Amino acid sequence: MKNHKKHFICILIFGFLLNISNLYSQNNKEESFYNWFDNSIGKENLSINNGPAYKDTYVTIGDNNMYYVANKFMKGNVTYDGQIYYDLNIKYNIFQDQLIINPIGESKYSSIAIIQDKTSAFSINGKNFVKLNKEVSALPQLTTGYYELTVLREGFNLYTKHFKKIESKTQDYKAYSYFTEDNTYFIFYKNVFYTSNSKSEIIKIFPDQKKQINDFYAMNREIRKSDNDQFMINLLKFINTSLSITEK
Repeated sequence: MKNHKKHFICILIFGFLLNISNLYSQNNKEESFYNWFDNSIGKENLSINNGPAYKDTYVTIGDNNMYYVANKFMKGNVTYDGQIYYDLNIKYNIFQDQLIINPIGESKYSSIAIIQDKTSAFSINGKNFVKLNKEVSALPQLTTGYYELTVLREGFNLYTKHFKKIESKTQDYKAYSYFTEDNTYFIFYKNVFYTSNSKSEIIKIFPDQKKQINDFYAMNREIRKSDNDQFMINLLKFINTSLSITEK
């Protein structure tokens, strides 16, 4: 058995050497390499396919759900156990902070919850998420879990913690669960994490930008009501631009 494994590894290495020149000539050479490697060993045998079976046990009505964007699999990339996996079918359970995948080679109805301790990052719906450990900050609000990452510049990031609250409701004498999103925000600036869930907290971080921040809030009331996540991203981009001007 060991000889067979060694022989198989030699074949993989030989195949890699034959294909390496072609991989480097492609625009997405890193993605091509990982996809080639995954196909070589058999995608159904990848370590990311290991995890407990997942089943949604909550009854909801209509489009209401506990997931990021929608209760359906979307194409995304996952960094798992130090390796990047491209074009996986994934969905993100915000309520339980679980990343769910449709295992490669399995039925479209199969789902597993991949191990969070081995998952360092993923992207879905054009957004990037990273796992933060609570040890990175003394803030009690910053708990271990997945955070959406928006990079403003080196050493200046916005982290959005997506979270959904649950309520029990009744309709036509039937009980169901109702989920509402209630996100929190953290700013990482000059090697320190700050909570940033109010205008006063943000002004405390950037006191020299008080007037600009007040003006931004006044001019962007509508988007703050309709899409607070995008409002926060726009605000931090505005602050970053203002800081860049004053620092010159």
